[in-house]
Amino acid sequence: MATLGPELEAATRAFIARAEVLLPAVQTDGDGLPPAPTALEDIGDSLRALVKGMPPLAEGQRARQFAAALADWPGFQSALLHTLAVVSRIKLEGPATEVEEEARRETGVAMRIMVTCVTVCLGRSGPGASTSPEPTRLNLAVVDFPRRLLRTETLQALAARLAEVRQAVSGGGAGQLKPTVFVSYCRLTNAVASLLNACLTLATVTSAAAGEAAAGVPSSSAVAAAEAEKQAAAVECYRSELAAALRSSYISEHIAATTLALLQAYSESRDLLSPEISGPRDQLLQAVSNCTHAMLRLAAEPAASATAAPGPSLCVSASVAPSLPASSPGQQHTSPLCVLRSAAALGPCASYLTLAYGMSVLSYMDGGGTRGLPEDVARALGELVRSGARARLHELASSPDEGLVISALRKVGPIARAAGQGSVASALQRLQALGWHTALGLAMRAARMGVRAAEEAAAGRTREQEVTALMAALEDRGTFRELFGEELAAAVAVGALKVTAQLRSLLPAASGADATGGSVQADQGAEWWRLMAAVAPYVGTMKMMDLFSAQGFGDCLRMHLPRMPRSADPLPPLTPPALASALAGGVLPCLERLIRRAAAAATGDAGAGQVTPEFLVLVSFEKASWTFVDSMNATWGWLAPLLAYGDPREAGALIASLGKALAGFDSASRGLNALLNDFTSNLCTVAPTWLDGAAARLVRGGALSPPERQLAGLLGAAAAAWLPEASRRIWSGLSRTQAGFVDCLMPLGCVSAGLRWLPLLSCAAAPTAGDAAAAAALPGMGTPATNVAETSSGGGGGGGGWGCFTEALFPRQVFIPLAVGIQQRANSDDGSRQALAPWTAEAACTFAALRPQEAAAAAAGSVLQIEQLRALTSELKAGGQAEAADAAEALAAQLVRWERGGGARGGGRGGGRAGAAASAAPLAARYGVWIPRLQSAAALLPAAPAAARQLLGGCSNPACANLEGDSDVALPLRACAGCGGAASYCSRECQTAHWRSGHREACRGGAGGGGRGGGG
Repeated sequence: MATLGPELEAATRAFIARAEVLLPAVQTDGDGLPPAPTALEDIGDSLRALVKGMPPLAEGQRARQFAAALADWPGFQSALLHTLAVVSRIKLEGPATEVEEEARRETGVAMRIMVTCVTVCLGRSGPGASTSPEPTRLNLAVVDFPRRLLRTETLQALAARLAEVRQAVSGGGAGQLKPTVFVSYCRLTNAVASLLNACLTLATVTSAAAGEAAAGVPSSSAVAAAEAEKQAAAVECYRSELAAALRSSYISEHIAATTLALLQAYSESRDLLSPEISGPRDQLLQAVSNCTHAMLRLAAEPAASATAAPGPSLCVSASVAPSLPASSPGQQHTSPLCVLRSAAALGPCASYLTLAYGMSVLSYMDGGGTRGLPEDVARALGELVRSGARARLHELASSPDEGLVISALRKVGPIARAAGQGSVASALQRLQALGWHTALGLAMRAARMGVRAAEEAAAGRTREQEVTALMAALEDRGTFRELFGEELAAAVAVGALKVTAQLRSLLPAASGADATGGSVQADQGAEWWRLMAAVAPYVGTMKMMDLFSAQGFGDCLRMHLPRMPRSADPLPPLTPPALASALAGGVLPCLERLIRRAAAAATGDAGAGQVTPEFLVLVSFEKASWTFVDSMNATWGWLAPLLAYGDPREAGALIASLGKALAGFDSASRGLNALLNDFTSNLCTVAPTWLDGAAARLVRGGALSPPERQLAGLLGAAAAAWLPEASRRIWSGLSRTQAGFVDCLMPLGCVSAGLRWLPLLSCAAAPTAGDAAAAAALPGMGTPATNVAETSSGGGGGGGGWGCFTEALFPRQVFIPLAVGIQQRANSDDGSRQALAPWTAEAACTFAALRPQEAAAAAAGSVLQIEQLRALTSELKAGGQAEAADAAEALAAQLVRWERGGGARGGGRGGGRAGAAASAAPLAARYGVWIPRLQSAAALLPAAPAAARQLLGGCSNPACANLEGDSDVALPLRACAGCGGAASYCSRECQTAHWRSGHREACRGGAGGGGRGGGG
């Protein structure tokens, strides 16, 4: 008991001793246990002493140690279960006597002890929790405790007590209900709701906890495997027992009905209108709201979430499975978790209470109607809002201290839960009863209210303005939105927008249309996207209802961004409806703002890596990416359509902001740096494949649509903006190698991006005369696979063209051997080694075809190793990459010939110079197989890096790192007077830097020389 400390251990032992001695003396009869005042008072004193010494829930590690010690103490479990069994079975006989009232109080104390123990064991925490919670480790005693509780039919006994409370409140003596008795009834109902919430929460997190517990020990350990299996079996048994208890006790219906009865008694009795009553009543509403949210979350959780493939198409129906009939009743609906989901579905009374509660609060917040809800019910349920307003006015009147103001604002947490998860979640759950349009209207109404409240809170209010607004609201002349802070309001808006998106995905089912085309994405509408963009600046790191508001926003954004599959099919000339709505709603500026704010916050903090709301939003985009290839496809899926169909200025600004954000980090940093690197390198890696497919259609006589031409140009702009940073990371990672081995400290995505663009951009540059002469004079060479003099240059091989740009970033004789070594040491489990193999072969073979003299020199100097190419050939053959395998095999054979026939020895062995010349041309044709396709793809790019950068707009300095403001488009620019305004700069520093890096020559040449600077 060392973790409890002497005082807590003494209090625990005192409680156990009193329970063992006193409770057996309580006699029972057929109708229940009569009260035993002395015994219950003594036990209650020891329980209260134990509660007083318990650590707060927010103290994660200390609270977990305390909970684990209690859970592992069998004597404490037995004593607490015995206490609960006694106090939950004390029968009510009409309005409670003073003795029975004390029993009700002890019931509440016992319930709170049990709930707190289970809750702390799960590591649950409040709004002030850390953004990096500690891993949860499952303790079997934690599961065993509620299982024993269920087996003693505690829920059934508590349901009977709640029924007796309703009878006492609704009977003829309800008007004479004493305030103290009313408070005891509220506390009892509160405790029951809290107990049910803890049981439901435990059922939803135990699987994850069991997985973490198993992961804490090496998988090869038989002990760990046996323990994990034991935990999984206990969890399944607990879920089955909880489902049975929910069905047999109807506990959620009893909680809802009792709450409504107590609220009705409160509104009808003048004796209950004292200030002392409002606290227990409001706490009851909060507990019932939390419990209902737990039931809705469990019932709406996707049944197949563990096996379904990630992607936006999953947003259609998974979260509303309880409301729709299953197509295969016998499939995936027999597990204990599925049975529990069915049992947790809200009944009529609980659904009515939740919907009425949310509707009442929503009406108070936005001033709208209540859709036929009786006025007395709406007012009773809305008293929580009015109490919050009165408390806020009291704080404003009593003290100007800012801390008290913040404390008062935090009291509106239950209001956010009610508005965000009451009416909206009930609308989703009760879809068929409400009707699709009604539910959608409620959700959008809550979203508008949340956005407006966040905007008003951000604008700020004076003390006088706040007092005036709250007084008007209490007099029914205004709304209560002043109670919201930015983050609370944003959490409500995000929750409502998430439900709205889910409802829109149900439109085919609601209208009876054929919904078999599950791949068609729902059009969320321009207003939905405008609200998403409007709420983005206000999402914060405060945790609301088990989810950070920023994280929930990011999940919603990722799930519903329109996507484009990675395929060679042509893009339609007209913007798809879902994408048109997203673009009209401002999704491009929204994403750019998130990136700029996240980068500015991280770099401004000197690289400390603090978690910011914007980072939490962006990091959710990587949740669906499990492998190297999946990550690339996911990024291409959401980013490429935005570039193809978006406003060119907005799309260019997004590319520029990504490049600036990426350049602001050191290659060894983590967090946002790695995320931005994934975004940029993933798009750069997939882009050449798309360009190759588009060029192939042109070769076959097809044509590119305007979105395709825009996408091709912006892909070139992205390469010009992002590849320099990828190159810097590669070579800075290389500097950390030891003993000649590549440690791969550079991000693998940077290597893959370099491998894809090196051959493509090499084909965009015409060879120099020296290259052609050297190729002709090389012994045993023959001719290249194609006439490289006719390649699509678009800027030539020097002077700022793609060739000079590429050679500066990825010098072939160094980068290609490096890439070959990295590929052979890459991880095959995540698919990275297999993906890098054909790209490595393409880069090496294209290098040899376009630069034969350099390739021959590399072979002679053992830079390109024949054995490595042969190993690569075998790997490509094993992976079914026949074309790439044949090219790599041909290059290996050519390297052998160069090695034997080159240098001072002339012809070498095996046939001499004539034999080498005769066989060189067929080999060159084989390893130069990619050249024609690459030339056609390169022709789609802008003429040179400078022309590509001009598509981005903004500051003309290529090294500009200005992240001020929310968009690159909004940066104020000043034109260069020397070149007639062809170049513009955001600051004097950028103008000076660009002048020194090459604009001096362009500016002296007159107008038209600058753009965003030279290509270098």
